Order: sequence, then structure tokens, then C-alpha cells
Amino acid sequence: MDASHARPVKDHAEDQLPNDHPPIGKTAPENQDNPQTTVDPPSDPPAPEDPQRPPLMDQPFEPAMEALAQLEREDPKLAFQAARIVGQYRRLWESCTSKHIEGSKLAKANHGLRETHRQLTDERNKMQSCHDEQIARLQFFDQALESSRIRLSDILKDWDRYFEGVLAQSTVNDGE
Repeated sequence: MDASHARPVKDHAEDQLPNDHPPIGKTAPENQDNPQTTVDPPSDPPAPEDPQRPPLMDQPFEPAMEALAQLEREDPKLAFQAARIVGQYRRLWESCTSKHIEGSKLAKANHGLRETHRQLTDERNKMQSCHDEQIARLQFFDQALESSRIRLSDILKDWDRYFEGVLAQSTVNDGE
């Protein structure tokens, strides 16, 4: 191996992984003027798209935010770590709250569908009742018509017998 081509690792800038951390023992250039790190409180959630969403979803976190502000003045590093944890819990809280709102909407829609189903079932039952009454009337009229047909046919048979008897008598009387 040729020693003239070998360079120390620190000379190969392209081989080193870029990172945002300063070398050990040195302070970051942006922190040289102000060594205290400030932690911004978690940003407010985006403006609600749903008008039914409660406006202050992070009310349970107000005491934690006040404690974070006080902790930031006392110990910024610990405040930063605590702010990350509080931020994660806050996102979890917002997620649960939005799921609760969605669940409430689904429950309301489900209630509306159940009410509509009940109304449609009542209407179907009324229509079925009317249909059953019409079938009962139709059967009654069918029986009455059949009874009338039988009576009429009996009357016509009697008429035919009477008329045949009258004709037979008139032919007997004519033949005498």
C-alpha cells in the first residue's frame, strides 16, 4: 500500500456522516451566544375542521404546560425531555378525543338509522295489515259471490223445471 495515497480519516469529509451535533467538548455555534436552550411549548392543534369539535382540547394539559414553563427556567434540559413526553401525551389525548368525537357522530348516525328503521318497520307492518285485510275482504267477497252463484244456478234450475212443466202442460192441453 502506498503511504502517499493514504490520508487520515478526518481528512475525508465526504466519508464522514453529517450530523447536527458538534464534536465532543465543543459547543454548537448557534448556542455559543446563549448557552441556555429554550423549549417551545407544543404548538396548538390545527384549526378544527369540524364545527362540533370543542375549541379547547388541551385544557387538561394547562397545569402541565405551566409546570413545564417553570421547569424551563430551572432546568432547561429536563424541561426539554419533559416537553417531549407531554407532547406525546397531548397527541395521544387529541387522538383519543377525535376518536371519541367520531364515535359520537357514529352513535348519532346509528340512532338516526335505528329511528328510520323503526319508522319503516311500522310503515311496513301497517301496509302488511292493510294487505291482510284486503285479502280477507277478497276471500269474503269470493265466498259471497260463490254462494250467490250457487243460489242463482238453483233458481235458474227451478225456473227451467217450472218452465218445462208449464210447457209440458200446455202441450198436453193443446193435444187434447
